Amino acid sequence: MKRITGTSFYSFAKCPRLAALDLHLDRKERRPPHPWEEFVARRGREFEAVFVRDLGALEPQYPERDFAAGALATLALLQRGVPWIYQAVLRGEHRLGLPDLLRRVPGASALGDFHYEVVDVKSSGRARGDQILQVSFYSRLLAAIQQRVPEHGALVLKDGREERFLLADYAAAAANVDQQLERLLGDVAGARPFLAPACDSCHWNHRCVPELQARQDLSLVQGMSHGARAILESLGVNTVAELATFEPEGARARGNLDAVLIRKLRRAAQSMLLGKPIAEPRPRQAPLEPAAIVHLLTDPWAGRVLAFGVLSPAREDGAFAWARPASRADEWRSFLQLLTALPRAAQLLHFGEALPHWYEEQAFSREADVGTAARFVEIGRRLRSAAAYPGPVFGLPELVRHGLGRDPFRFGHGGAAAMWDGETAAEGLLAAKLRGDLLDLAALKQQLLDVADAAPAAATSSVQTS
Repeated sequence: MKRITGTSFYSFAKCPRLAALDLHLDRKERRPPHPWEEFVARRGREFEAVFVRDLGALEPQYPERDFAAGALATLALLQRGVPWIYQAVLRGEHRLGLPDLLRRVPGASALGDFHYEVVDVKSSGRARGDQILQVSFYSRLLAAIQQRVPEHGALVLKDGREERFLLADYAAAAANVDQQLERLLGDVAGARPFLAPACDSCHWNHRCVPELQARQDLSLVQGMSHGARAILESLGVNTVAELATFEPEGARARGNLDAVLIRKLRRAAQSMLLGKPIAEPRPRQAPLEPAAIVHLLTDPWAGRVLAFGVLSPAREDGAFAWARPASRADEWRSFLQLLTALPRAAQLLHFGEALPHWYEEQAFSREADVGTAARFVEIGRRLRSAAAYPGPVFGLPELVRHGLGRDPFRFGHGGAAAMWDGETAAEGLLAAKLRGDLLDLAALKQQLLDVADAAPAAATSSVQTS
């Protein structure tokens, strides 16, 4: 039986196509989870179990997947007014909710002089919109049972902190998503796939990505948006090949899309057909020399750095050095130890904002060298604008794949780093992944960013290598 669930709301916020496939296809057809995905899920389940353990929450008892019986068992607990209910079963017309917790709060309802509100336990460090929509969905099902809409919902985050919010602030958004899911319940084709960052971790990517590739969907083009795809298709441009030769005359012929955007999309389509990047003309920038590349691997759940790596000078033949902090308290010392072996004049190239954010947090409570932060240079934005790539570029893996033609995961997936940390082979795995990422960044810099008259590279660092 097809049902709209809390997971449907969670999925829709990521991708309507994901929600549609979840509604219509059997779970057995999903791709198996990667080991690091199951590792993250297990951490979340363990955190939830620890949090719930001391609440004294009661759980409705019913035969497995007999949700009608589960709803009756939940109603009995609601009517008894128990303080906490764990894994309640809330049912409505082709709707099913299994919230983590229901909490009794003051205020009359059909149950008595009290009512309940929804509390969901999450493994994230901050509240997200998709999580709030999920709680809003559960709250609407709960309101039908207790004949009172709870004023608040709440999320318990991974640090144990509770974030409570007014449901009324999100009622319109939740009702709109519910309406969209109702439409998808009757028509799985109502949501087309669109290549996006979330596709990498989606359990349906083995279906959607080949489908997009087979029809040369425009979402495979770097820089494409949902709106631009819709406008181009209305103009008869439906495939990558058609976009590669699309040269409209005038604003009307290009659907009033910006002329610069059309040029960029056309070049990206041409890059796809060529199978290699096409360099983009850009203003001359200060040379990235002398420089070293600094990279880090993190455990987002624990909020700590697992390893730092440095390549100096910033070339593929540079010297690699790395450090593995023993604990969060050791991170600062490990990082500074790597820096001391680098030339003081070297720029510290990095990809993304993880490194400067970490440094800012650490330096806040320490006597940090004010000049260090000024040496940081983020090269991700430069790399993205340096060329038209034969595919969308969301992060470093896509840059490596489309810019270098290399497998970005040949030394493992970055998401697996936290899983490796507890293994006996962690040293080798972390070092290999760091070195591989650094070499990829160096190759991208050399092939796409360096200019002929750049300053001579800094001398190789004297840091002990591994």
